[in-house]
Amino acid sequence: MTSIPYTPMAGGFGARVDFDPARVPTADEVQQIAKIFRQHLFVYFTQADISMQQLAEFVVAFGKPDDPSGRLASAVSEYAGIRVVENAEKGKFGPRSNSELDWHSDRFYNPVAAGLLQSLVVPAEGGDTSLANMVQALAELPPALRQAIEGRRIKQDAVFDAQGRPGMRPGGVAVQDVANTPGIATDIIQVYPYTGLPYLYLGNRLNAHVEGLTLSASEALLDQLYAHVNQPRFHYRHHWKPLELLLYDNRRCMHRRETFDINADRKLIAAVVDTSDVL
Repeated sequence: MTSIPYTPMAGGFGARVDFDPARVPTADEVQQIAKIFRQHLFVYFTQADISMQQLAEFVVAFGKPDDPSGRLASAVSEYAGIRVVENAEKGKFGPRSNSELDWHSDRFYNPVAAGLLQSLVVPAEGGDTSLANMVQALAELPPALRQAIEGRRIKQDAVFDAQGRPGMRPGGVAVQDVANTPGIATDIIQVYPYTGLPYLYLGNRLNAHVEGLTLSASEALLDQLYAHVNQPRFHYRHHWKPLELLLYDNRRCMHRRETFDINADRKLIAAVVDTSDVL
């Protein structure tokens, strides 16, 4: 068995893995990459000159892809759950547009295991992808704030889309009060089974509500949590080069896109591992 070389990032959040994703990993290689992923929360590959077909095969090696009709799927691609991400500022992107500028987890009311991004065309400046370490964020939460979320759940909105438009999610009907919006409740503190370490799970800020609290108390608590997460010490910012591949934990990390020049070109390919027995 040959070990796959990798280099952890400073502080241990993330790792660069020396593996060519154009080749379908063997079962042993999947386990090796998954082990690095479990420890470091995300991995990236610097040489990813791969087709959509190869990306689809790479996804399947780690678990189940998104359903072709899922919210994260795209009519642009013939491959299940793989979509084109380009020039959000010019209005071409589609599913989430500039809401990608806010911290979130994909399909936050029922999160996918992992997200993947492959860079094709990238601006010289900006358009980076940032990740927030939610394991560290929870570990460094002030005691009073930690106590305030113990045993609590966030109702993740099942009505509005990322821009606040009603009726876009299963069972969605337009309502005005987010405290009474139909949704799926998720524990704010969750545990990653492969390490046993807890992490902070916020999902998405828009229209979220902490169960059992008044609207004003919920908003105040969520504002404190997001202010805490927004501290740079929890972040990794990936400045893209062409033909890189990023595989990140969609539960233990939140992610966002950084701004870039409205006249610059940016094109990425995105996919998800919906469920996985290894990640």
